[in-house]
Amino acid sequence: IIMYFFIRQENKMNPVPAPSTARGRASLPFAKSLGFTLVEMMVSLSIFAIITGIVLIRNNDFNSGILFSNLVYEIALSIREMQTYGISVKASDTGTFGNGYGVYFNKISDTGTNTYSFTQFIDIKPNNTQAPDGKYVAPPDEKISKFKLKPGNTIAGLYVNDTTSVTDLSITYVRPEPNAIITANNDSGMVISTGITKAFIIIKSPGTTDAVYKCIVVTSVGQISVQNSNNTGTSCTP
Repeated sequence: IIMYFFIRQENKMNPVPAPSTARGRASLPFAKSLGFTLVEMMVSLSIFAIITGIVLIRNNDFNSGILFSNLVYEIALSIREMQTYGISVKASDTGTFGNGYGVYFNKISDTGTNTYSFTQFIDIKPNNTQAPDGKYVAPPDEKISKFKLKPGNTIAGLYVNDTTSVTDLSITYVRPEPNAIITANNDSGMVISTGITKAFIIIKSPGTTDAVYKCIVVTSVGQISVQNSNNTGTSCTP
């Protein structure tokens, strides 16, 4: 349609001369008509408005997707940060070494709000002699930072060993191993502290029908990765 308008414009600016009459006398040339007609202008503006609207809508979706992906990777990097602290020499606030460093997740929103959060913590040795227990208990464990997810983003699910749903999850690292100590409480309140080889943290973006799920996978051997999740937020796909 746009090419048609350009061709018409070109023809108007360079009109074809009128054919000669039967007696050989040339007729008067056509009067030049420049510019679009009102109908052509309205059609052109309509096409431009439709294209602009589509671009703006897709741009908002693109920006939302980028912000959500950044959030998921920030959470993964927070776990990696605690792994780095755990295998390096970093003292707690009390000046002791050898404590564990970890991240605590709970799929229940903060009290009185609809905001979800996770906590970086120092797993303090009991009596300063025993090994860290690998789970967040405040006190005596020290809270380093508490991060709140942006409104609308939620912790949709916590799982261990692929299919076991849990209410909360602690991932801890203790020197000198990069391996993760994973402990959790299942939906019945039972503590799971052995036999966990991997944990899934599933994050859900704002929305209902158009929500997006991303999965953070932490294995007991120290691997941390971000994967896609299915449309219901119950499993992860590499």
